[in-house]
Amino acid sequence: MRNRKGFFYSWSGKSIKIKVLYSRAGIAQHIWMENEKGWILVDAGDGIIRDLLSNKVNFEELKGVIFTHGHFDHMGGLHSLLGYLRMVGRIKSLLIFAPKGCTEVFSIAENFRKCYPGTIPFKIMCNDVHPHRVFQIAGMKIKPYPMIHCGGIEGYGILDRIPALGYRISYKGETVAISGDTGFCHSLRELVKGADLAVLEATYENSKGIEKDSLERVHLSEDLAKRIGKLAKDFILVHKGKSKN
Repeated sequence: MRNRKGFFYSWSGKSIKIKVLYSRAGIAQHIWMENEKGWILVDAGDGIIRDLLSNKVNFEELKGVIFTHGHFDHMGGLHSLLGYLRMVGRIKSLLIFAPKGCTEVFSIAENFRKCYPGTIPFKIMCNDVHPHRVFQIAGMKIKPYPMIHCGGIEGYGILDRIPALGYRISYKGETVAISGDTGFCHSLRELVKGADLAVLEATYENSKGIEKDSLERVHLSEDLAKRIGKLAKDFILVHKGKSKN
């Protein structure tokens, strides 16, 4: 079952629940997933604590955080999340997964440790993620797929490609595919095909007037995302906006 309210989306399967707590290009994205064993986050943008508290989650049941890539709108809330967990006295270890080479995420985690030596009551366990190398959190099987994503700065154009992954998350026969930010690439089709739900970024309103290089290396448009989404049983388009980050 799928519901939408503004920038917020939710979907419930038989064993998996998912909420897009917020997703807007160039501002923030964070996606919450739950089964009976606990919950995880995919990305943690600015405002993550506000949005989690608004949804009355049990922070002790947070099993891990998975990052699609290191752009600020996908990981800008990590320090706040760690700070909040420290403040409330979390004891359980926190797993953090990010693409190998994602220096933004790993440096924040390391600097947080340096800022508060001896006063963090939980372990921060950082893990490199490699394409196609499966890992598990809360019983969920997570398979990463390489995405093509470059950043951009006004006046500088498209920048170099960065480490970026989409995730295919499976539990008890249900599968959710989350693209993260990506250009239109073959691996995206593999990620989405046959999934019960695909969560796809669609930053550009339409591919008309957008340079081919941007669509192939930076972001999807809504029409391209819908074309990919039809490879899944259901799909949600998120991360809409005009930003080129």
